Amino acid sequence: MRQLSPSGRRLRDVPKLVTALLIAFGIGGAPWAAAQDLPALGGDVGGGLTAAEEVRIGKQFLEQARKQLEFVEDPEVLEYVRSVGYRITAQTGFRAYPFHFYVVKDPSLNAFAVPGGHIFLHSGLVEEADSAGELAGVLAHEVAHITQRHMARQVSAGRQTQVSTLLLVAAGILAGIGGQGEAAQGLITGAGAYGQQQMLAYSRSYEREADRLGLEYLTRSGFDPQGLVDFLKKLQRWSDLQGRAPPPFLSTHPLTGNRIADVQNRAAELRQQGDTPLGEETFRRVQVRLEATTSGSPAKTYQRFRDRLAEDPDNEALRYGLAMSARRTGRTEEAISRMESLVSDFPETVTYRSTLAELYLDARRTEEAVSEYRAALERHPGRAELREHLGQALLAQGKAEEARKILLDVTRDYPQRPSAHRALARAYTHLDLPIQAHRTEAEARWLEGERAAAVEQLELAQRLAKEKGSPQLGQIQARLKEIRP
Repeated sequence: MRQLSPSGRRLRDVPKLVTALLIAFGIGGAPWAAAQDLPALGGDVGGGLTAAEEVRIGKQFLEQARKQLEFVEDPEVLEYVRSVGYRITAQTGFRAYPFHFYVVKDPSLNAFAVPGGHIFLHSGLVEEADSAGELAGVLAHEVAHITQRHMARQVSAGRQTQVSTLLLVAAGILAGIGGQGEAAQGLITGAGAYGQQQMLAYSRSYEREADRLGLEYLTRSGFDPQGLVDFLKKLQRWSDLQGRAPPPFLSTHPLTGNRIADVQNRAAELRQQGDTPLGEETFRRVQVRLEATTSGSPAKTYQRFRDRLAEDPDNEALRYGLAMSARRTGRTEEAISRMESLVSDFPETVTYRSTLAELYLDARRTEEAVSEYRAALERHPGRAELREHLGQALLAQGKAEEARKILLDVTRDYPQRPSAHRALARAYTHLDLPIQAHRTEAEARWLEGERAAAVEQLELAQRLAKEKGSPQLGQIQARLKEIRP
């Protein structure tokens, strides 16, 4: 197992995220110093949160998080995590708002849920999970926090808690998210005896509820509920062996003495035998791809894959991991050769074909890339990222109009994909359609939480539309009115 290390994210990043949450709560931009000095801010936190308010909090948090955290954008990793996540959410009956899943590039063991349906996994957690069931267990637990509206209920239950106390608890949670376990505990401790006791009491109650419902969601989804049990035991062992602050996950998800036993007993009642719905082999591919593409030392990772494959030459996932590591270390021809071998041995595995197409694009072998993407789409018609990448390959091949048609369809079918909007903007640029290019780039920036950049792109489009007397001017001005602060 890879040695874990704290994320190293500096605590000074936390205030910006805390401030975003305060603004979303309607408390206003309270300075960070106010939290440290514990002044009497006058008034308590009132009432619960509506679904609309939770959505607003989530958007505010995501906008700041995209500026402070590094997100994993690898399509295969994201597709797998989202496939597991959406399989679980389909069993919840929750309709207040949609769910969104993200992977943050951070080696620590952590996951967290934010109001409005946003669930974040650290890459370290994905890499350290021993099975797809463990990963699904964590996701099911976080989904339960959202379906039970724990943030809204905590705000309602904490009516008598000072705003300053809530701010410090939030700061502690965010410090834990950033891998600052000791800092998190210090901040929470400083929140005052009453507030701390109340918050921890609610938190423990919510953890039990999230465990219970998470196990039910796992079972209904076809996963073994033992996965959640195994993950909690792993956290406990890691904490005991390290002899220092627990993994960040435990800073925001307290692990009491009876919790694992309760989860184990309930899992035994629910447990069912059978294959993991989304496949252990797929999970292993995602793990090695994540390791190969996010490790801090690509050369050492490449050598590590070589050594592991030498000991187990028929291991399919390791063969894939070595190919990805070869790519990252600039060994493009080796990577192509290894992926061609995998495609030959496993011709129906779409991931191998799409990865080979990526490598052909790296080598500027655009015709072969287009061919592989088309072959992948024959095996998995309609898959969003394959359609998007085919459009990008056609664009690289100089077929901008064909690329535009494909990418336009993708943005219509999947309007929340910023990468598709950005690729479409490039197609418009190649076709000398600058107004459409700026408008489409604006949508990509908006989806990525970059409001100012989105406004800037729309203003450029507006200026061109005025100069050319374009009929698009009204639409541009209406969109500007929607997104301007």
